[in-house]
Amino acid sequence: MEKKTKEVGIKRYSQWVLLGIAFMLTVICIGVGPYGQNEEIVQVGDVAMKRYVATRDTVDEVTTEKLKTAAANSVGPIYKNDIVVEENSTKQVNDVFQELNDLILGMNDGDDFYQKVQEASLKLPVVLSNRQLAAYQAMPLSNRILFAEDCVGILNQIYGEGLSADELEQGKEQVKAGVAATVWSTDLKGMAYTIVSAALDPNLVLDENAMETAREEKRGEVNSVWIRKNQKIVDEGEIITQDIYDRLVSLKLIGDAKKDGNLIPFLGSTTIVALIFGAVILLFLWNKGAAVLKKNEVRMLFCVYTIMVLLCKAMVLLPYYSLIPLCLFAMLVSILIGRRMALLMNCFFSIIACMIFSGDVEFITYALISGSFGALMIQKTERRAHMVPVAVGMAIVNFVAMFAVGLFFRDGYTTELAIASGLGALMGLIAVVIAVGSLPFWEGVFEANTPLRLLELTNPNNELLRRLMIEAPGTYHHSLIVANLAETAVYEIGGNTALARAGAYYHDVGKLKYPMFFAENQSGHNPHDDLDPKASARIITQHTKAGVELGIEYGIPKVILNIMKEHHGTSLVKYFYFKALKTYGAENVVESDYRYDGQVPSSRESAVVMLADTVEAAVRAMLGNGKTLDDVEEFVKGLIKDKLDDEQLNRSGLAIHELEIIRKAFLKVFHGMYHERVSYPKKEDIEAASRKTKIGKEEKSSDNTD
Repeated sequence: MEKKTKEVGIKRYSQWVLLGIAFMLTVICIGVGPYGQNEEIVQVGDVAMKRYVATRDTVDEVTTEKLKTAAANSVGPIYKNDIVVEENSTKQVNDVFQELNDLILGMNDGDDFYQKVQEASLKLPVVLSNRQLAAYQAMPLSNRILFAEDCVGILNQIYGEGLSADELEQGKEQVKAGVAATVWSTDLKGMAYTIVSAALDPNLVLDENAMETAREEKRGEVNSVWIRKNQKIVDEGEIITQDIYDRLVSLKLIGDAKKDGNLIPFLGSTTIVALIFGAVILLFLWNKGAAVLKKNEVRMLFCVYTIMVLLCKAMVLLPYYSLIPLCLFAMLVSILIGRRMALLMNCFFSIIACMIFSGDVEFITYALISGSFGALMIQKTERRAHMVPVAVGMAIVNFVAMFAVGLFFRDGYTTELAIASGLGALMGLIAVVIAVGSLPFWEGVFEANTPLRLLELTNPNNELLRRLMIEAPGTYHHSLIVANLAETAVYEIGGNTALARAGAYYHDVGKLKYPMFFAENQSGHNPHDDLDPKASARIITQHTKAGVELGIEYGIPKVILNIMKEHHGTSLVKYFYFKALKTYGAENVVESDYRYDGQVPSSRESAVVMLADTVEAAVRAMLGNGKTLDDVEEFVKGLIKDKLDDEQLNRSGLAIHELEIIRKAFLKVFHGMYHERVSYPKKEDIEAASRKTKIGKEEKSSDNTD
């Protein structure tokens, strides 16, 4: 136990070391200037020390943006009518007259109307003179209503023509003219002007959405200005203006003095990288199930990541980022570790690569699409016949992705976009070739358990399998059936089918040590009849250890050795245990002597092989004793439950609902293997039928003669 704890500590320490190295490498690759870049610092106002020319065809972002900005600024103000302003102003005018009328109706004899108005404080803040109020009070109610309608009419006439904020003073002049045209007295006209002009607000407001749409249309009408390859940017001895400086920076002919001389961008990039690595750490700390990587997988992930980061750094000055095989990272992680891990890590890697390349949304979109398809499609290369279709498929995906991304983020189709898309397609082909071609390296150095390697192990010409076939044919046949059961069940629960099949092929190779002590290889005499139960149990339980020793001798991968070691876990050899109980009595029997000295399954595939091994042997024995497939169904359920109750599946990672899926998968295979067949007729029945047919023909011939 202490040794195991120490090994776990060393493993975690090594993982933290690799994580730290990867972090530092990433920060350096992002923070340091591009590989091979001229580090000469040039500033605005300096005299150019040499002639600078464009190294590639590219859009002159500086000039193009200026033209687009000028076009956008040429859009004049666009107004829209605000009906709410009209309604509010009209209501304010009507409310003022309503308040005045209410005050007049509520007055007693001797009350001063002017004083009443001052005390009431009208909702519309207007200052009305005593004469104006006296003139209004002196009118009958019908005239007051007509007077209010005239005021509202003047307001509506102005709103009908439209009034903007800049035209407010002009609107007040229109109020004055409208009031002057009425038939009311001078005092009432002054009152009308005061009330209407106070309620007057601009009803034409700027339509920001329409203006922004118009600006974007104007910007879209401007064609990009191109800088052609070998075009002069600035000559030696000329003054570097701001425009020239911006072009030099965009072409990466010089370093950005503001950026290079400022720690803020470096701190920002370091923080982003720290957040990404923090997310990876949380992934492994919080997701201790299937997401935890094995020791060799951690090393492979570190190696693949390091290679790809350095590759991106070395290729940062290329004119087209589609020349970088970005999908290669996801392909290698997918085929070496797993599809889900590849899809997740591809997101993080795409962000890192974008920062190294000083890319943009276009870059990261292309990287995400290409990497995601690469992680999924590379899985199909486990068959050689699929190699060419996968390579062609990746080429098509990269071409379409680059072309579509360019159409969306750039100004339509260009020759440069077609070239970039073609190069992306070529990199898709090359990435598949590199990913598959490098597998022997990963398998040899890191013991990677790739689908191709696992398929090679299941080849019957494999030396250890050939020995099993010749020296223990019963065990070999049993292993084939277990492999079919395990592969079917693992497929149903979404596990590694190639690993399950390979593990099942080799799980019982330890029986080669004493093949005749196992029932499937016996043809008569049972040597256990001559041994005591404890000795028999010792021989039976030692086959797992013997299998691991043989596997090491023949270079079998560790993941298969684990299945060989775990496929019985710490199960009880019930037959000899009960035989010992009957022979010696319970008080003289130690249960641990009749249990396998192994470890319980540590993976879903290993657990399924255990269940398949148990079920196959038991079902074969049942059917041999005259039982039917209907009897088998409940029996299989009981066998699986026994393993669960015996705590053999506690570390396997299998969910409870997956046990039922596994049971149904087993039954599907058994029904295919042991389905009822049409019985062949016996020899006597065939001869009787022939005689009957012959007699019938003779009688028919005789009738025709008569």
